[in-house]
Amino acid sequence: MRRGLLAAALLAEAAMTGMDTVGVRAAVREALDKSGVADPKAISIEIEGDEVVLKGSVASAAEWMEAEYAASTAASPTKVRNALTISVVWEAPKDDVYQAGVESFPASDPPSWTPGET
Repeated sequence: MRRGLLAAALLAEAAMTGMDTVGVRAAVREALDKSGVADPKAISIEIEGDEVVLKGSVASAAEWMEAEYAASTAASPTKVRNALTISVVWEAPKDDVYQAGVESFPASDPPSWTPGET
């Protein structure tokens, strides 16, 4: 048991002092690749002092939380700061009248502009 605690303490110290930043970054990258994030390559992983910083953008709040969870699980002794942005793409609802255009009247039933005549 004591060996496990010592190993965890050494890993935490290595992460904080920057001695194993490559290992921490690789572990976080692997966790992001295995997570439910649609585009994990859009997330950059930086080590700033004693914390792992996630930067980039994700498609939803669920992906934002998933990325943070994956990174904090992989870099457990290290603090994780989530600086991701959520890029929301809004799509307008379909407008049938606009898409039909001006020439939407059927040829067999042209509009009548004279009152009383059809």
